[in-house]
Amino acid sequence: MGIALAAGSSKKVMAESVIHCEELSKQFDTGNFWARKDSVLAVADVTLDVLPGETLGIVGESGSGKSTLLRMMLRLIRPTNGRVLFEGEDLRHFSGNRLRGLRRRMQPVFQDPKSSFNPRLSVGASLSAPLEVHNIGTRKEQLSRVSDVLELVGLDSQFSSRYPHQLSGGQLQRAAIARAIMLRPALILADEPTSALDVSVQAQILNLLKRTKSELGLTCVFVSHNLGVIRYVSDRVAVMYRGRIVEINTAHDIFTRPQHEYTRALLAAVPGETKTFTNVGTTK
Repeated sequence: MGIALAAGSSKKVMAESVIHCEELSKQFDTGNFWARKDSVLAVADVTLDVLPGETLGIVGESGSGKSTLLRMMLRLIRPTNGRVLFEGEDLRHFSGNRLRGLRRRMQPVFQDPKSSFNPRLSVGASLSAPLEVHNIGTRKEQLSRVSDVLELVGLDSQFSSRYPHQLSGGQLQRAAIARAIMLRPALILADEPTSALDVSVQAQILNLLKRTKSELGLTCVFVSHNLGVIRYVSDRVAVMYRGRIVEINTAHDIFTRPQHEYTRALLAAVPGETKTFTNVGTTK
């Protein structure tokens, strides 16, 4: 069955996109020197746009290609075919200082913050590191920015002197969000950022992400296998199946009028999960 797309896809949409993925594919080789090599097509011919100010949710089962697609948007891995345009510029042409500038404009939030923080650095040192790398502000100004951003994500300035192992999972994910917004990027790309947390803490982090996005005017891409999370945070939703986007539409239409048979099957498989975060309100 073909892809079910929302109306309005056009060259104009592409021109206005923060991110435009065009016929994007990624193939991984398996095996080694001694074994016969096979290949796995993780992402296949994906074309989509991420529009300014929106949160695009990407949902699908494990192995559907969600995280691989996100990593290609971040230029952490290179596509086998196709291209990614960020603010109209082809990421394949970025290198050196241009690539460093790109890193200021797009920031990731990963699933396990413990693996993305240096255990030997205090939280404050980790947060100020991007400012130092990009030569932003004096040391006094950097420390002030760290304190301000910690407050923005609901952490006291005392957390600046603590080390990652001294923070709970929810606190560390708040610190990860603080680090992501430290450079005031245009785009946040989040890969399963709440899946390792219990439900009550997930709700806090989701509300934090929504509030931060609104206050800073961010654009977001949010990857999750959890339909309730996707429904709560997303303006539009792209459904992935075996490396392909089979349906993309507003969150409301995806959850109330799914067009593709896989989307309907996905929703039917977990009827209670899509309601998990509908009433989290303003939990902090």
